[in-house]
Amino acid sequence: MDPRTRLFLVACVGLLAVSLDRPGSLGLLCFVCLLPLCALRISAAWWRRGALAIAAVVWATLLSQGLFYRALPRVPLVELGPIVVWKEGVFWGLVQSLRFVATILAGIALAVSTPPDRLHAALLRLGVPFTLSFLAATALRTVPDAARTVVVVRAARAERGRPVWRRSPWAWLRLEVSLLRPVVAESLRRARALAESLDARGFSAGAPRAVARPLRFAAWEIPVLAVAATITLTAVGMRLLFALYTAEALYIPALRPLYGFIRRSL
Repeated sequence: MDPRTRLFLVACVGLLAVSLDRPGSLGLLCFVCLLPLCALRISAAWWRRGALAIAAVVWATLLSQGLFYRALPRVPLVELGPIVVWKEGVFWGLVQSLRFVATILAGIALAVSTPPDRLHAALLRLGVPFTLSFLAATALRTVPDAARTVVVVRAARAERGRPVWRRSPWAWLRLEVSLLRPVVAESLRRARALAESLDARGFSAGAPRAVARPLRFAAWEIPVLAVAATITLTAVGMRLLFALYTAEALYIPALRPLYGFIRRSL
């Protein structure tokens, strides 16, 4: 798939995540964003880490929104003395967490499946300034190295008798914060080596460079782009129309069935 198609699909996911506000619709969007990752060769350990991270994000959002929801009306879901978890807050937290998860899954699928040089070429073809496109491609190349550094440092600490799971939560938090020092130091060393190598090779933004594989849309990508654009524009347009209706700025009586569908489904 052409990297420009992938960027467009990620943008569609972001727009849909903002437009939809029903857990069922957002859950379906998360499932669709998860399918590309299932086709990639990802180890079971990374699947476990990713599932734990997503579960932590969803749980933290549900708990925080459920406890500190202030909009009225609200109905208590769980009452433990002075602690009240509000039903509307849990619903809103689920919506916000699913939006975040869908966007993150789409971004991870793009980052894992797209080579940095192809992403750089696609951003340049889309009119992004060279500095920003080169920064995005470099970040895409270095983020996996930083993740591997975290794994190596954590494994080294466990071998030295300081595993994370044998510590209290506050000690675990201090250990994770201290983990940033070797990771940042290694990232700075890697950035310095990259800068020196680019300077030694005479790298310049204005210098002409040949493209090894020119960007071309496949014949089957055009229908994919058309379908994705149609779904996204329809959902965004319906959400904007319903927002204008609820704000009493625009009301079309003939669209009452559509307003009801948007309220129930989106």
